[in-house]
Amino acid sequence: MLDQANELLRSKNQQSIIKSYNSFKTLYIRSILESDENLKKEALKGLIESSKKLGFDYRDYEQELKRLSSKSENVPKKVVKVEKKIKKDIKKESIDSSKKIVLKSIKLKKGEVELYFSDLLDKNSIKSFILADKKSSIYKKVFDIKSIWPYPKREYSLRSVKKMKIAQFNKDWARVVFEDNKPIKIDFNIEKDVLKIFLNGNKKKEEKVVEKDKKYDYRFYRTQKTIVIDPGHGGKDAGAVGYKRKKEKDAVLAVAKKLYKELKNRGYKVYLTRTKDYFVELRNRTKYANRRMADIFISIHANAAPKKSKYLSMRGIETFFLSPARSKRAKRVAALENRADLDSMGYFSKMTFLNFLNREKIIASNKLAIDIQKGMLYNLRKHFKDVQDGGVREGPFWVLVGAQMPSVLIEIGYITNPTEARRIFNPYYQTLLAKGIADGIDSYFEKNR
Repeated sequence: MLDQANELLRSKNQQSIIKSYNSFKTLYIRSILESDENLKKEALKGLIESSKKLGFDYRDYEQELKRLSSKSENVPKKVVKVEKKIKKDIKKESIDSSKKIVLKSIKLKKGEVELYFSDLLDKNSIKSFILADKKSSIYKKVFDIKSIWPYPKREYSLRSVKKMKIAQFNKDWARVVFEDNKPIKIDFNIEKDVLKIFLNGNKKKEEKVVEKDKKYDYRFYRTQKTIVIDPGHGGKDAGAVGYKRKKEKDAVLAVAKKLYKELKNRGYKVYLTRTKDYFVELRNRTKYANRRMADIFISIHANAAPKKSKYLSMRGIETFFLSPARSKRAKRVAALENRADLDSMGYFSKMTFLNFLNREKIIASNKLAIDIQKGMLYNLRKHFKDVQDGGVREGPFWVLVGAQMPSVLIEIGYITNPTEARRIFNPYYQTLLAKGIADGIDSYFEKNR
C-alpha cells in the first residue's frame, strides 16, 4: 500500500494526489495500531508532501515527524536489539505453528469427548495404547495425536474415569490421557477433523463433567480465551499516593495477582504485563497483549481525588473504556493515569487515533466494562454494603490505545479516601474484587460467544 501511495503522489493529477493523501492517512492509523515507527515516519512524509501539493495545512504532520525523529535518535542500541529479537521470535513462532495441525478445542458431551482440529485427521495421526501399574492400581488409556496443543496442561475430573489430562508431549505430538483405578474401555473414531472418544465404550451413557475445582461450573470456552492483565504504574512510577502514603502501584499489583490466580483456576489462559515492582511503558503494555493475541485486555488502577478538600467525598469503583472523553470527570481521571508516558504518543497521534477508533471495538469494550462493573459491585456489596458505584465511563486512556481487542481500565477505589484506601490494601477485599472482575469476564464471554 505504501508503494501505491507513493506512486499516486508522483502523479500530476489532483484526484490521484487526493487518493495518495487518504492512503497515507490510512497507513498512519495502521502504524499506530501496529506500533510501527518506520511506517509512521513514511506515512507522515507522504502526508506532508501530499498536503503541500494540495495546499493543505501540513504543520501538525511536520511537528509529529520531528518529534519521532528526535525520539528515535535517543533510543539505546540495547533496546533496539531486544525489540528486534522479540519480533524475530514472534515471527518464528507463527511460522512453526502454521505448518502443523492444531488441536483447537474440546467438547465434553454425554458419554463422549470430541477433539476439534484445524485440518483433516487420518489413522496414522493417532496412536493409542494402555498403560497399567497393578501395584498402585492405576490404569491409563493414552492417545498420542500428531498435532499442536497451544494451551498449558489441562486436567479434568469426569464421572466415567477419574481424570482426563491434555498436554503437549513433544514438539510434534499432543497427548490425551484418561486415568482410573480400574481397567478402562474406550472406543474412538475419526470424522474428518474431529476425533470422537467414547468413554467406557458406550456412546449412550450420560457423562457428567465436574471441573477439578468444584467451586465453578465448567465452561470449556474459558480454555480457548486469553486474557492479559495490566497492573498499572510500577517502578519509578508510583501512581497516586494516598492515605498514609500508600502507593497505587502496590495495591493494583496485589489485585492483579489475585485476579490472575482466579482466572487461571477457571481455566483461562492469563498473562500479566508486570509481575513485580518495575516500570513498563504504556505502549508496551498493549503491544504485549497484541503479541499474546489476547481476547481481552484489562488495566487495573486506583483513583485519587484532585485536592484534599475532596478526599472524604470522592469514592467509588469505576470502569472505563477507550473513547474520546465526554465528561470533565473522565478527562480528569484520564489525565491522572496518562502522566507516566505522555511522550509515547504525540497529541496529534492521539487525536487522529481517537477519530478513527473502530466502532465495533468501542461497543465490545463498553459491554465488557458493564459486565465487569456489575460483577465487582455484586461481590463487594455482599460484605461491604456501602460500596459506591462510580459507573461505566468513556475516556482517552493511552494505556488502552493500540489494543487490538476489547479493553477496559478499572479504578478499584480512591486511594485518597481513608475508608477505600484501607479496603483496597485488605487481602480479603482484594479477593472479592478479583472474583467480581472474573465473574464479569465470564458473563461477557457467555453473552458474546
